[in-house]
Amino acid sequence: MVIEPHDLLKIDAKHLISHSPIPDWAIQALNMAPYVVVRRAHAPKGQIAVGIRGKARNERFGAFLPADAFIYQIKPEDLSESTLWENKPSPVFLSLKIASEILAKYKLVWGPGGSAGFELATGNVTVTAESDLDIILRAPKPIPIHIAAEIMNAMKSCPARVDIQAETPAGSFSLLEYANGSATILIKTKFGPVLCENPWKREMNKLMELLEKPPLVN
Repeated sequence: MVIEPHDLLKIDAKHLISHSPIPDWAIQALNMAPYVVVRRAHAPKGQIAVGIRGKARNERFGAFLPADAFIYQIKPEDLSESTLWENKPSPVFLSLKIASEILAKYKLVWGPGGSAGFELATGNVTVTAESDLDIILRAPKPIPIHIAAEIMNAMKSCPARVDIQAETPAGSFSLLEYANGSATILIKTKFGPVLCENPWKREMNKLMELLEKPPLVN
């Protein structure tokens, strides 16, 4: 299975590669739930860029992992089954129920990310009353702007703020920004943010290929 940003990996913490000391809160977080989140960042060959999340919003720590050193992988779309959250009463999970019904109408592939995805995958309570709902939407092919606008308008009925990141082969972007018809949108790539007019345009994929394999300098 392809490893992509937002995937959750169960690990043995002894395999983590860090070029700075791992903070105490991160070690405690791994003791409670030995999972890391795949980051959208360039990693050395044979490694995966991962992040450790703590209880507070500012508790995030980046590290690397050998590509074959995880126990198993959970993708956001593996967490889109409603039985996983039907007994969870928080605004985020009530929003997840509404969002699942909205997205089902468009037959899109999606799953929860962020704190909701982490809690559903690990069983470790991370969602709070103030949490947003993060949704990862697979978008290998163009989504018409009017469909994006319909989805984001419908999401206004959710009690929690909903952030949908559309994942394309070149990177991800905010579905809300796209739905608003911006002339350019910000694409998050593993090499940093890129402004473009069309994230599905062939030139974007070519740019990513060039960044992956920079030309040799004599």
